[in-house]
Amino acid sequence: MTDALPPLVERVRAETADARRALATERKKLGRLLEKLQADAAACAGGDALRLAGDVLKVSLERVPRGAERVTLPVPWLDGETVDIPLQRDLSPRQNLDKLFRRAKGLTQGLKIVRQREALALARLEDVAAQVVALDAIVAGAMAFDAHESGAPRPREVLRQVTAWLLVVRQLGVRLQTPPKLAPDLHKVARGKELPDGVKMFRSPQNAVVLAGKTAEGNDALVTRLLRGRDLWLHLRDRPGAHVMLRVDVTGLAKQSEIEACAMLAGHLSGVTKGEACDVTVCAGKDVRKVKGAPAGSVYLSREHVVRVVLDASTIDGFYLRNR
Repeated sequence: MTDALPPLVERVRAETADARRALATERKKLGRLLEKLQADAAACAGGDALRLAGDVLKVSLERVPRGAERVTLPVPWLDGETVDIPLQRDLSPRQNLDKLFRRAKGLTQGLKIVRQREALALARLEDVAAQVVALDAIVAGAMAFDAHESGAPRPREVLRQVTAWLLVVRQLGVRLQTPPKLAPDLHKVARGKELPDGVKMFRSPQNAVVLAGKTAEGNDALVTRLLRGRDLWLHLRDRPGAHVMLRVDVTGLAKQSEIEACAMLAGHLSGVTKGEACDVTVCAGKDVRKVKGAPAGSVYLSREHVVRVVLDASTIDGFYLRNR
């Protein structure tokens, strides 16, 4: 079979070599970043101790002599406990107190920022690791075909999986020397061209194309002209509002976090205030049908499920920032 020559495993490895190296590099970078963030967290860990020292100094300020370099004071609300407080000689006790509170506040805020960055880095590391596992599964399928195992995927199916995998890696923002080509229809939409009137394009947190109807006619065009069977259609449940479409790649899979982000966008575009909760209907494109003779934007759903989301301001703002 032509598709099997050269052996499928070798072909898969050749076509994914660049992306595989890029993922390995990304994992190393994230590992170094996490080590640095752990060191930063340790450096910011003294905020609570400084806050305690400031609180103790505040209630015993009159007992602190001017020009002292250090003072040991009892903690009034902890029997038998004392705290040793270093001071700056050229500052008054009040000035030392203010400096302690400023340092405590700075360390506390710094630790919060470090923890947020750490959470983002860990989430990205998880995404990268998941793609390494996904590639191993594709290679395993190719090996099964080369070994003529029963039930092994066909070469074209394996190569479609490779294409889809490369697109997911690209959507993660991993830098590739030879980025994969987008499918023609996705390429047109990604450039913002050939969109019907009343339809606006956004980018999801994973950089997938998201389309939204701005008018009833735009909603109608989204469903009848742009929505594909594997895409996801979202709409505020039991209330009028914008139709939102998440373009899904050939794997037919979308992360739950990405679906929830698009649900927040659907609620926002339908008038739900940031910070409020709402129910959003999610449906595969193949299960959405235009209601014959009904007004523009009216649809019939043969299968659906509902997600409840709280509209996170940073998530919604991210759609507009990525759209610039």
